[in-house]
Amino acid sequence: MFCNKMRKKIRQLVQHFDEYVEAHAEAALQITTSLKEMLESPAADVVTLLIPGEADDLLKRHIITALEKAVMTLTAVNTCAGEGDINARIKCLMTELAKAAPEVRDALLHKLASLITAALDGGRMKQRDYDLYVQAKYTASR
Repeated sequence: MFCNKMRKKIRQLVQHFDEYVEAHAEAALQITTSLKEMLESPAADVVTLLIPGEADDLLKRHIITALEKAVMTLTAVNTCAGEGDINARIKCLMTELAKAAPEVRDALLHKLASLITAALDGGRMKQRDYDLYVQAKYTASR
């Protein structure tokens, strides 16, 4: 009975996500996937490498703002809070992620994708809804 109610609630929630949120989740997952790949080979200008190549200038500025907000929110890895610019904070976050156990790293990357999606979408919904949608999008892509 509980599972049926939960399934119904999830189905209703996913139906409420529009194409706009879906596009933001896709961009956020591309960014965090790139970040995960870069953990083995750090780059000079991290932000440029993370942003999808087909993004226009306005979207790139929006993504940078979303990244900035998400990285600062995730700075439960407090080590990175004092870093100067977004490149330095992302490099610091990458260093901290590299130290983490794989399951912790994946959880933090998932949350980062969710925070980016919410920031790109203007935070129209509750954060837990973005968490759920990003997880569903990620799972569907595997």
